[in-house]
Amino acid sequence: MTVEGGKTANYWPGFVDALTNVVIAMVFVIVVLAIALSFAAQLMGKRVAEEMVKQHSAAAAASAAASAAAAAAVQAHTTVQEAAPRSGLPGRTHIAVQGNERAASAAGGRISKVDNLLQLDFADAALTLDSAAAQRLREALANGKAAAPQARVQIVAVGPALELTENQRSAYVRVMAVRNELLDQGYAASRIGVRIDTASKAAHPAVTISITAP
Repeated sequence: MTVEGGKTANYWPGFVDALTNVVIAMVFVIVVLAIALSFAAQLMGKRVAEEMVKQHSAAAAASAAASAAAAAAVQAHTTVQEAAPRSGLPGRTHIAVQGNERAASAAGGRISKVDNLLQLDFADAALTLDSAAAQRLREALANGKAAAPQARVQIVAVGPALELTENQRSAYVRVMAVRNELLDQGYAASRIGVRIDTASKAAHPAVTISITAP
């Protein structure tokens, strides 16, 4: 381009300077962004590591609490077992429960005496007490019936795979069926405790009853 005086204007150096400034600015922005992303990644990694440590700590604490609860349950079970002879129960009695769900095949209760607790061995599909099992239970409780209103009763359900919700529901139905029978026998509702032992590894469903005389 010719300007006044016959000289030609050259815009190329100015263009190169402007382009260089733009490139420098872009490089600066990219460097700042990279540094920011690096710090953000480090911070995120630190938070994730802290969260994992917290989860592992919580899991360890829960495991320790479960172990302590299991040990306490075993100790309480042993204590109740030692106190049971004062209740009038005839040693540890096993009563086979076929349940009303299998009433056609119910052949009555099988009783055997072991240790100082009353145990009802339920058939796998049984949820309620059939008439034969209920009668055996009444007979087993007959000796301590006079002290029933003041006696303290603990009913515990055990069975296979009680960590499953459906099995816990079945265990709850069983303990409530036994509790209702005890209520009919004159035991005070406020002195009957029920529990589902989810830590048990019993091969078949059962409900144990321990009665401590006042």
